[in-house]
Amino acid sequence: MSIPFLSLALDGPQLVELLADDAAIRRWDELPSAFSVLGVERVDGSGAREATVDASVAAAILAGRTTRARFLVAASPTRDHPYNLARRVASLGHLSRGRSGVIFGDHDPYAPAGDPWTTTDVGFTRGEQIADALRAVRALEQSWPYESVVGDLDTGIFVQSNLIRHVDHDGLHRTAGPLTVPEPPAGASVTAWLATDRVPAIPGDETDLVIGAGGAVRIVDADAAEAWSGEASDGGGLLLLRGASRLHARGTARRGRVAGRPDAPGGRRAVAAGPGPVRPVPSRRRPGRLSPAPTPCGPLTAIDPGPSR
Repeated sequence: MSIPFLSLALDGPQLVELLADDAAIRRWDELPSAFSVLGVERVDGSGAREATVDASVAAAILAGRTTRARFLVAASPTRDHPYNLARRVASLGHLSRGRSGVIFGDHDPYAPAGDPWTTTDVGFTRGEQIADALRAVRALEQSWPYESVVGDLDTGIFVQSNLIRHVDHDGLHRTAGPLTVPEPPAGASVTAWLATDRVPAIPGDETDLVIGAGGAVRIVDADAAEAWSGEASDGGGLLLLRGASRLHARGTARRGRVAGRPDAPGGRRAVAAGPGPVRPVPSRRRPGRLSPAPTPCGPLTAIDPGPSR
């Protein structure tokens, strides 16, 4: 029997509760989970909550107050242009030292109706729109390679500008030029996709990780998790818990041990899902990674933040 990887999905109220409690943040940071999805209701089609916080803002705060936790930040290309998303993704990669990534999915319930950023009148599906934004974000983050920043005092050369690439993305979204933020030192951030009925999974070579139907991560409601047998699906992978009314993750002997995964071939960490191209810059084929790699662990213990406020 394969040992799955446990990951957590936190919605708006859970993020608000987590950010308000230093002890809960410390316990969350110590969890032996593969990663957490921040702001899951922005990508899973479940609708708005009574309270929320921007996932990238929450991630910036948590990156500075943790050392181990890995997280994927929910992105909304109907609210933010891919260029702005790429700047946030790259900045978080620097702040977290490689522990962050970005996840795309269904329509953000907090975003205004309509789509101000696409540049064509030709009909397209929601999935095609998000996939196009994902390609633009991935290419932009890698347009200013970290190794180009040399800071050579002897020659006076700060950046080897010949290594910087223009990403003139001309799809459903348009961008011009490189990003204004260098690539994170740890390399490209993980890109993930949460598949729903309205937004099915895209081909595996388009993104590092697919969660949900057809993906490497099986979605299980945390409130029903005790019924889970402990067996991995599809030969192993990750188990994503969501839907808990309180911020918690509980492991039992009956459910089996939850373990981390060693580095995967190709240098990626816990979310390796096969090599994917960097588009539209085919000469830079860098898959995303999350650092550090999860370590083997025993059953998860509860991280109850205390009475709800």
